[in-house]
Amino acid sequence: MTVSLNTRFDLHLHTSASDGRYDLDEVLRRCASGGLDWIAITDHDLGCGIEPGERQVGDRILRVLPGAEVSGVHQGIEYHLLCYFPNGVPQGFHAFCRSQCGEREVRYEAALQLLGLDGRPEQAVALTRLHLAHALVEAGAVADRREAFATYLSDRHGLVPRMSLPFVDAIRVAREHGGITSWAHPPRGAIERHLGTFARAGLQGLEALRPHISGSERRYVRKQARRHGLFLTGGSDWHGWRGFEPGLFRVTASEISDFVDALLAA
Repeated sequence: MTVSLNTRFDLHLHTSASDGRYDLDEVLRRCASGGLDWIAITDHDLGCGIEPGERQVGDRILRVLPGAEVSGVHQGIEYHLLCYFPNGVPQGFHAFCRSQCGEREVRYEAALQLLGLDGRPEQAVALTRLHLAHALVEAGAVADRREAFATYLSDRHGLVPRMSLPFVDAIRVAREHGGITSWAHPPRGAIERHLGTFARAGLQGLEALRPHISGSERRYVRKQARRHGLFLTGGSDWHGWRGFEPGLFRVTASEISDFVDALLAA
C-alpha cells in the first residue's frame, strides 16, 4: 500500500466508550464529513475493537487504525501513551485494558461514595473524571464541568487517585503486543526530564502536532524527537464536547512520514 504525502490523518480521537461525546459510528461519520483519510480511535485504557482497514462511511472511504490511550505514572505524575495497532488489537492487550478499566471502575465508585452520588453512564466502558464531572453537574452540586474540576476533581483535591501503572510498563506492554507507541501531549518539562528514560523503555514517537501548540513548541519537540531517534505523530485529542469538528485539525502524511513508514511496515 502507498500513502500520498497529502493524506490527511487524525491520530487521537475519543468515543463515548471512554470520555467522548459520541459513539463510534457517529465519530466515523463526522470524521468522514470532515475530509479525513486516516483516523485512530484512542479511548482511555480501552483497546478499540474495530478491525483495521478501510470503511465506507457515506460516500467516503475512511481508513481506521485501532488504538488506545493508556494512562501511566512516572515519579508521581500521570502521563498518557498512545498505542496503535495496524493489525488489530490482540487479545492480550484487550486483557491488559480490562485490568486498567477495572481499576478505573474501583476509583470511580469510591469517588461517587465520597461525593454522595450514585449511578454510572450507560455507554462508558472506561470511566473517567469527566464522568464524575457530569454526575456532579446532574446532581446540581456544580454549575458546569469546569467548576467540577476546580472544586472537586483536580489532582490537588486527591478525590480521584492517579492510575497505578508505571508509564514505562505501559510502553513495555504495548510494544510486547505489537503496538506502535507515541507519548500523548507531552509537557515540555517532562520531555526534558524523562524522554531519555522513556525512549530506552521502547517509546517510539512524540505527539508533536496538536491544536493550539506554538511553532516554537513544535520545533522543540521535533528537535528532541530527532535527538532520541523518535518519529512524530499528530492528533486533535477530539472528544466532541467543544465546538470544533473532526477534520478542522489534521496532519498530512508528509509531516509524520516516519510514523507512516512504521505503520506500513507493521
